[in-house]
Amino acid sequence: ESGLDIRIGPRVTGVRGRRGDFTVETTAGSWRARHVVLALGRRGSPRRLNVPGEDLAKVAYKLIDAEAYKGRRVLVVGGGDSAVEAAMGLAHQPDCEVTLSYRKPELMRIKQRNAERFAALVAAGRLDFRGNTNVRAIQAERVVLEGPTGPIVLPNDEVFILAGGVPPFGLLREIGV
Repeated sequence: ESGLDIRIGPRVTGVRGRRGDFTVETTAGSWRARHVVLALGRRGSPRRLNVPGEDLAKVAYKLIDAEAYKGRRVLVVGGGDSAVEAAMGLAHQPDCEVTLSYRKPELMRIKQRNAERFAALVAAGRLDFRGNTNVRAIQAERVVLEGPTGPIVLPNDEVFILAGGVPPFGLLREIGV
C-alpha cells in the first residue's frame, strides 16, 4: 500500500551515508535509501559446519514440523535446548530414527527438564546420542561423523544443524551500530 521497495534474500554487506541519504550494499547490488531498518533476528545467521554436502537440499537449520519426518533417518547436530527439543520431537514420530551429534561428550547447557526427557528417550532406544562427535561429510544417503575411535557412517535422509547462530557484529560495528 505504501509503495515500499522490499527486497528479500540479498545479504546486506554494508551501509554507507548519513540520515536521509544511505547506500545499502548487498550481495545483489546497491540501493539508495532515506532510511534503513535492520531486522536481524535474535541470533543472526545460522552457524554452518563448513563440511562437504552441507548445501544439499536435505540440510536445514530449523525444524518447523516434526510430523513431516515420520519414517525418516534424521541427524540433529547441536547441544543446546533447540537441538535437544528438535531431536525429542522427531523421536516421537512413528518409525523416525533420530541421532543427535554433539561435539562434547555430554550435554551441558540444557534445561533440567529437557535433560530428563532426553535421557529417557536415549534409555528407551528412541534416540541415539553420539557425544564427542563432529560431522565430517553429508552425503545423499548417509552422513559421516568423526568420533573418538574413528569415522562413524550412518544411513541418513535428513540433517538439522541447530548449532546456534553467528551475530553480524562486524557489520554492525562497521556501520556504526
